[in-house]
Amino acid sequence: MTVTCIGKLNVDLFYPVKEIKVNENHVSEEIYINVGGKATNVSVALAKLGVNSTLITKVGEDEFGDFALKKLKEFGVNVIADRIERTGITFIIVDEKANNTMFNYLGANKFLCSDDVLRNEEIISKSDIVYFQSGIEPEVLNNLKKTNKNIFVELSEFIDLSLLNGISYASMNESEALRISNTTNVEDAADKLISLGIEKLFIKLGSKGSFYYSKKEKIFCESFKINPIDTTGAGDSFTAGIIYGLLNRMLVKKILKFANACGAITCLKKGTTESFPTLQQINSFLGPSL
Repeated sequence: MTVTCIGKLNVDLFYPVKEIKVNENHVSEEIYINVGGKATNVSVALAKLGVNSTLITKVGEDEFGDFALKKLKEFGVNVIADRIERTGITFIIVDEKANNTMFNYLGANKFLCSDDVLRNEEIISKSDIVYFQSGIEPEVLNNLKKTNKNIFVELSEFIDLSLLNGISYASMNESEALRISNTTNVEDAADKLISLGIEKLFIKLGSKGSFYYSKKEKIFCESFKINPIDTTGAGDSFTAGIIYGLLNRMLVKKILKFANACGAITCLKKGTTESFPTLQQINSFLGPSL
């Protein structure tokens, strides 16, 4: 099982606070530093599930870049990254109700381009699934489509909707689905996105659960009831669970349940990549129910 992820690499700085208030000074007794960015998160989450995971990205020529590359090596991710300018940084403030607020500096990520696909065609050609996160140069996706691989698009930001024709899989949360499709309810959003040419669509509904949509069927899976500590990265963990299920040819209902478990377990710890579960942890969480 081999997956190539193309997208952002950040260093995440987490500040836990009791409550977030505008125009007030906030003091945190702890700080957590880790790697982040959707493509990075998914590549790490997949590696922790035993998938052969490669990340194509950009990283700065600085101490944050050194830190990120070292951490990814520890996680077992194969990284292909040009080093240029400064590393992307995300400041994440998490309150006691597990809500998070983020501030992003793109840094080296803004230099990720279509040439990165052309230069790594051999690696991409050997992948079972290629993951692409929106928010980087759209031409990257256009070039990926020419490889005729199974492409999984994370639709977290606006994209030229014509590029979605022929996409094998896509994922997003409920608010992203409504915003990108310019609709007011999730089923209308899914219908519109499927009509644009996406074959299989997975929508994250947070504490409500998750939905699967295709032209042939619609399947809902409720969430696990937990007391979250930090929801940061749960969506990326969910996406990795979906990809793992697809690679292992699970039935859709089982894929959704497995992915929901990935997201739930991630919410039970602080931080992102360090909180992503292993296959053993997921099996223990699910017991015989899967």
